[in-house]
Amino acid sequence: MPLDPARYAKATLPAAMTPTLAVVIDTEEEFDWTAPFSRLARGTRNLAELPRLQAVMDRHGAVPLYVIDHPVASDEGAMRWMRGIKEQGRCEVGAHLHPWVTPPHEESVSTVNSFTCNLPDTLQLAKIVTLTDTVARAMGERPTTFRAGRYGIGTATFEALVETGYRTDLSIAPHTSFMDQGGPAFYHWHNHPVWADPERQLLSLPVTTGFSGMMRRFGPMAAPVLDTKTARTWHLPGILAHTRLMERARLTPEGTHLSEMKRLLRALVRDGERVLTLSLHSSTLLPGATVYARDEEERDALLQRLDSLLGWFTAQLGGVLAPVSGIDAAFRGAQRPECLPSLKPDPLGSGQTA
Repeated sequence: MPLDPARYAKATLPAAMTPTLAVVIDTEEEFDWTAPFSRLARGTRNLAELPRLQAVMDRHGAVPLYVIDHPVASDEGAMRWMRGIKEQGRCEVGAHLHPWVTPPHEESVSTVNSFTCNLPDTLQLAKIVTLTDTVARAMGERPTTFRAGRYGIGTATFEALVETGYRTDLSIAPHTSFMDQGGPAFYHWHNHPVWADPERQLLSLPVTTGFSGMMRRFGPMAAPVLDTKTARTWHLPGILAHTRLMERARLTPEGTHLSEMKRLLRALVRDGERVLTLSLHSSTLLPGATVYARDEEERDALLQRLDSLLGWFTAQLGGVLAPVSGIDAAFRGAQRPECLPSLKPDPLGSGQTA
């Protein structure tokens, strides 16, 4: 069943809350993104590169969330490293579901079935239980944060997460559609967090995706048109972005220029967004494993973009870098963590530009 944003209540925080950014790493096996999905693609060589990323986080005092999938949670060497930095308070760990490599293996392996939301409800629950138990054994405690691989979230997935005790989901990708691959569409979603169940047990923090430019307010309505074959044939998205009229971007250093991320953040913060999430894949840290870093030079450049953006966000936008657990606690009205100062003056009053 497709997700209808009208069914979910917006979560609220003080209007004057400081812009707050969480970093989420999809920590997963490396595989050929252009090849058919395979249950045998469980290599985790990229995990040896995680200290490079963690060094950037440490430099800014950021506490990233590593959402780990079944192959990663089964890698004892990587888990020893991750347990160590988690015990030092330098990261948080959640769960990331790639259904094709997560037991029970009852479905056929296909592009459509790579989206968890397309599986039978009972199988979605069974895979989430398997993944949760595997992460719990690896880390010594049950995960409470979740991201669906390929953003394959649906109504039954939310229900399964509530049943298994999750508190925070990070799977909604606003203004984006995966329908051409048989996946979900999130055209009518926004970046504002919502409660994913009536009892408000599960908080959904979207994958920050939005628009900058003079015509950005028309972005949500224009997104379905921009994704049509005709619009792409005439290069309409590129023309709008090049002229700075309307530029759609996801907050990630993967395939996104530093200037583009700055424009997106400034536009979203100016328009009132206060909770933002930046994402990337662990496999990108292994040169050649993804299209985003074909060699060491591109990998190092990606980390430099990330480093620069975090510094710019705190210094120029007056933002704070917060762990996902702290953001979740603030929405639930718990004692506000020190990492979430909520009543700083709005930095945009200075009139600075990216």
